[in-house]
Amino acid sequence: MRERIKRNIKFIMGVVVGICCCSIAVYAADQYVASEVSYSPSDKNWKVKSVEEALNDLYAQKKDTHNEYGVRRRLDAISSTWARIGSSVELEANAQVGTSPVKNDFDSIYPWSDIVTYNYDTDTKKIIAYYGEENFTFAPTGNVEVLTKIPEFYYKRYQDDTYEYIYISKEAIEGYTKSEEFSVGRYTMSGDATRVHSKSGAVPLTNTTITDFRNYARNLGEEFGQLDYHYFILQLLYLVEYADYNVQYILGPGHTNAAHTSSIQSGGCDILGMKSGSVDGTNNTSVIYRGIEDIFGNVWQFIDGINVKDYQTYICYDKKEYEINKYDGCYQPVGYTYTSSNLNYISKLGYDIKHSIVALPIESNGTKYTHMSDYFQSQAGSYISVVGGCWNNDLGAGLWSWYLQANSLSMDNGKSARLLKTN
Repeated sequence: MRERIKRNIKFIMGVVVGICCCSIAVYAADQYVASEVSYSPSDKNWKVKSVEEALNDLYAQKKDTHNEYGVRRRLDAISSTWARIGSSVELEANAQVGTSPVKNDFDSIYPWSDIVTYNYDTDTKKIIAYYGEENFTFAPTGNVEVLTKIPEFYYKRYQDDTYEYIYISKEAIEGYTKSEEFSVGRYTMSGDATRVHSKSGAVPLTNTTITDFRNYARNLGEEFGQLDYHYFILQLLYLVEYADYNVQYILGPGHTNAAHTSSIQSGGCDILGMKSGSVDGTNNTSVIYRGIEDIFGNVWQFIDGINVKDYQTYICYDKKEYEINKYDGCYQPVGYTYTSSNLNYISKLGYDIKHSIVALPIESNGTKYTHMSDYFQSQAGSYISVVGGCWNNDLGAGLWSWYLQANSLSMDNGKSARLLKTN
């Protein structure tokens, strides 16, 4: 009897060791997410997914043949956070407060590593200097502007029955879409009808219509316009890097204090250089995302090429065809609609496989600390699109804060625009 017990103990220990070694091997090879294999003290049972589910999950979370950096989030998720997948597993991204250094693994990963601010002469059509070079300046004079270059890369946004996925890659991969190199103003537009600028130390130009902003930008050269669908590209870059919709928590509140009565001048984040974060972590100063100051807050920004009619969004991708109140031709309807919303927090964004880059609100049952963490406004009628929030929007401002009830002639001291340069 004693020998039989010994043999049974050895057999059981062998099974346990085998299971542990196998588990360790799987973890080492695929960095399996332990949260999806759990032990319940109440019933003393291990709870695991099916083999098929586990294998599919492992593939999704460590699909790194081409260094595909990604995130995913359950479609029914309440939390604002995303899970890192692909080559992003175990990477860390933090935003700075002032000049205090923080760890951000994406600083050395393309395309984030190659996003850079530079001086551009609109007369000669040449780059004069990049940030870090001796002759670079945040406050140029004459016909020189301060722009931030976003290098070319490939992206993929899609959904299945359970999750939404976003991937970014340096290389061309089947099923991915190429984002061509483009540049945006480091700062919101300043200047006047004679000449607009993107430079430090200037007050944002306001009380101007979306059409006038478009024309003023085009006066700088045929390569210029105002920010359009490329805004969605910036959202993807941010999400894959920081894996959280709550951008005010991640980067800082921005200039959004409800007691504010006007915008502040540009350049507050010059001290951060190419780092992301805030000046001092309060809602009285600017924020910056990789060389794009006040990407939300301070002033609303017009987004060109998007028209809205009775809760249906129409988008055009050809900057030469942009115009207000147009709902045909190059303006294509996005495959979802939304309903009336008055300062309600977003709980769901739409997805259309034909316009996968476009992520606009379709549901507003969230809070500041859940879901997308931003609010949006809409009503029946014909409108243009404005995004980001303003100097007094408090916790409602953010990268997903859409104002979709501004008419085509809308102009006030809370709305501005940002330069876009494409090749």
